Amino acid sequence: MRNRIPLLLTAGMALVLVMLAACAVPPPPVQPPPPEDTALRAQVEELQARLAEIEAEKQALQEQNALLKELAGPPPASIAQYFPPEAPGPIWLFEMFTLAGAFDGMIADMQQQDMEGLQANFEAFKAQYTKLAGMMPEWSHRFPMEPLDNLEAAIASGNPAQIGPAFGQVGGVCGSCHLVNQVKVMQQYHFKDFGTVEGVNPLSGESIGWLDYMFGMSGTFGAIGADLQQGQLDAARQDFQAFQALFSNLPELCKACHDTERTYFVDASVQGLVAQLGEALQADAPDPQQVGELIGAIGSESCLRCHLVHKPAAMAKARWETFADLFGN
Repeated sequence: MRNRIPLLLTAGMALVLVMLAACAVPPPPVQPPPPEDTALRAQVEELQARLAEIEAEKQALQEQNALLKELAGPPPASIAQYFPPEAPGPIWLFEMFTLAGAFDGMIADMQQQDMEGLQANFEAFKAQYTKLAGMMPEWSHRFPMEPLDNLEAAIASGNPAQIGPAFGQVGGVCGSCHLVNQVKVMQQYHFKDFGTVEGVNPLSGESIGWLDYMFGMSGTFGAIGADLQQGQLDAARQDFQAFQALFSNLPELCKACHDTERTYFVDASVQGLVAQLGEALQADAPDPQQVGELIGAIGSESCLRCHLVHKPAAMAKARWETFADLFGN
């Protein structure tokens, strides 16, 4: 037994030494991934970076598209509730007049150095500004509060050098919204839809739409010069008779929108030019220069000037209706 104990101790110590030696052996070096794995990882990272770029580009395009729709499209449909026929009057316009009154009051107060009045008009302006923002949620981004807060702080300072620039910021807010929306609202709700206007054709005695009436009159007017150039004097005189009948009846059609006597476009002075054209055509050999000048005068004094006023609104409405799906309004 005594001989076995040293043997066991020797064997145990040997085992411990072997284990310690094994622990001292360094681990095998980390092998790099195969070349194909590295290339694949780089491709994945490149694709992820490109996807992030595409998402940013998509967001930018969506923002640009929304802005273009706002610039080119009609006013929000919800504003119709503030204009006839849905409202008894142009409610939105009256509310804007209230806002403008407070704004103009602030201008007068600054010029008069009336700080008490300036503060009162600012409070009125701020209240109306907030009210209008709530009336048209689609335009809430057009009513930022930061410029008002800056103006309020400037007024509290009593320093004109701070009030002026802050007031200019608020004016810029108004101007930026008007630039995009004011004329469109006028076109939509101030100008009647010509497609709803009808009148009696004096040549046939029948009721026809405005567009058909205008096409007929334009055709007879243009035919006068065309027939003269072809030497067809009798035909030109017949064209004139038809044109004069239609043109002299225009003031009746204007009453569809206007309730006062017309003093331009179709007034007595232009009707006089039409009469002079008729007289010139009655000559045995009408003077082409005289006839051309009279046709040009009628075209510029009546047709062109009337179109400059009315066509922008008519064309805008036609665009909004034609591309309604695109504008999504």
